[in-house]
Amino acid sequence: MKLVHISDIHIHAKPILGQDPIANFKKCLAYVETHDHDADRVVITGDLTHLGSEESYRELQAILANSSLKDRLEPRLLIGNHDSREMFASVFPNTLRDDAGFIQWTEETPAGVFVYMDTVDQGQHSGRYCESRMAWLKGALDEARRKGQRAYLFMHHNPVRVHVANADIIGNADERALQALLKEYNDTAAHLFFGHCHYTLSGAVSGVPYSAPRSTNHSCWPDFSGQINRMGYGDLAPNYHVCFLNENSTVVHSIDFLDAEKVKWRIEEGFDQH
Repeated sequence: MKLVHISDIHIHAKPILGQDPIANFKKCLAYVETHDHDADRVVITGDLTHLGSEESYRELQAILANSSLKDRLEPRLLIGNHDSREMFASVFPNTLRDDAGFIQWTEETPAGVFVYMDTVDQGQHSGRYCESRMAWLKGALDEARRKGQRAYLFMHHNPVRVHVANADIIGNADERALQALLKEYNDTAAHLFFGHCHYTLSGAVSGVPYSAPRSTNHSCWPDFSGQINRMGYGDLAPNYHVCFLNENSTVVHSIDFLDAEKVKWRIEEGFDQH
């Protein structure tokens, strides 16, 4: 199964840190439309907008309406700390929510069950995964285990400390409880996808591998100085991930879509791989 994972598009009418988030997201989508139309799913893991305004959600709605990504390729939208849960749901009325009103749901896919999670603590940049949401997740993983399915988890906030102070201070405040649950289900949870940090990440937490792409607009530079108020940014390539989910493997590629024009192609004549 082929998955396109996009994150932190930050739709906003004005530039952010010198970058145009609307133009960059359109370029990202255009590249996906041209090169990844054979994907099975497209997922955007939060920070859909920069300020959670109705104007920005309407802009996103229009961009997606004009896109060729429909049906199975219609982007699954998660919210992040820059979003407004209620404003998002009002503009996207088909938003799926759990019984407590959180924007989380599950979806059957060729690779297994996709579990879309809501880690937003409204009004805070740090994340929250409360007891209600944990109970919902446990139920989803119990069901996947019962069916013998692999579960792929999607969220916005980093569920583990990444050793960058300005990211860890606004990570998931309930990380220990969530990590304990992941350890309990690491036979079922196949991979965890998130965003929030704005730089490419990979690793594992509680025995579950994870990956995260950069923002499609303002990529950041990982800084290990320990200074909470220090953030590295600049004219850095944004990206998204193309992931191949198979029974015995997960492969994640980073696509620096704005650098595509720099690529030179060479065809080897008489090439024989044997």
